Amino acid sequence: MMLLSATLLGFGSVASAATDYSHYSDSELAGLRGTLRNAPVEERIAYHREWEKRLAELGSDPREHFKGPSENKGYHYRQNRLKEILGLNDSQSAKVKELHEKHFSLVVVERTELVALNRELQAESFKVSPDRKKIEGLSEKIGKQHASLARLKSNYLTELASILTPAQRVKLQTLRDARQLRAHYSGKFE
Repeated sequence: MMLLSATLLGFGSVASAATDYSHYSDSELAGLRGTLRNAPVEERIAYHREWEKRLAELGSDPREHFKGPSENKGYHYRQNRLKEILGLNDSQSAKVKELHEKHFSLVVVERTELVALNRELQAESFKVSPDRKKIEGLSEKIGKQHASLARLKSNYLTELASILTPAQRVKLQTLRDARQLRAHYSGKFE
C-alpha cells in the first residue's frame, strides 16, 4: 500500500511539473500539435488533457472549433491534394467532401463516448476496492465502441470507394498502404 501511495505521489509531483496549457489559445494549442512527440510524457499528457477538456466543452459543430485564422487550411490542403493526386472531378470532389463531413460528425460522437468510458474505467481501476463487475461492464462497452468505430470506418471507405473509379481506388489504396508503412516505422499506429 505504501509503495502504491509513493508511486501515486510521485506521479502527482511529475504531473505538476508539466506545462499548464489552459492559458493557451486554441490556435496556439493547435500550433503545438506534432511538436511534442519527443517531449516528456507528463508534457504530452498535460497537452492531451487540455484538448480533451476543450473537446468536452464544444457545441454541436466541433469542426468550427478547429478552424482558427487559417480557416482550417490543413483540411483544405489535404482535400485539394487528394483531388490532385487521384484526379477527382468536381462532382467526385464535392461528394467526397460531403462524405467526409458526414463521417466526421458520426465519429466525433463515438470517440467522445470512448474517451468518457476509458476515463470511467481508469477511475474505477484506481480505487482501493475496484468493482470488478463494473470494470467488466465498462470493458465490454469499450469493446463495443471500438467495434462501432471500425464499422463507421468501413462504411466510410465503402462509400468512398463507390465514388471513385477503379483506377482511383487502386491509387488511394496504394497511398493508404504507404501511410500505414510510414506510421509503422515511425512508431505511430493507425
